[in-house]
Amino acid sequence: LAWLMGFRSRPRLGEAEAVAEAEGRLAGFRAADVALATGGEGAVLRGMDGSIGLLLPLADGWIARRLPPSALNWAGGALVARLDEPMLRQATLSLPARPAWLTA
Repeated sequence: LAWLMGFRSRPRLGEAEAVAEAEGRLAGFRAADVALATGGEGAVLRGMDGSIGLLLPLADGWIARRLPPSALNWAGGALVARLDEPMLRQATLSLPARPAWLTA
């Protein structure tokens, strides 16, 4: 049933797709750096203005959030983002390495 409704598989991102998604979904966001999650299952991006964009999988698409750098924490080889939303308190992205530009 899920397949018939369009929920076929988990989406995957490359750098170009991550930039396009973030810039298309976050008003005024222009990416300077991209760190892809393991397997392309999300991304964290640093904007040219220093802001942070976060892309998370949702069904067969993406949700995008702009976060302050203080909402990010690097713990145990993963990026933990504090979103403080009623249905999404925090999100964890497994990254192959800590991005050099991440100061959390």
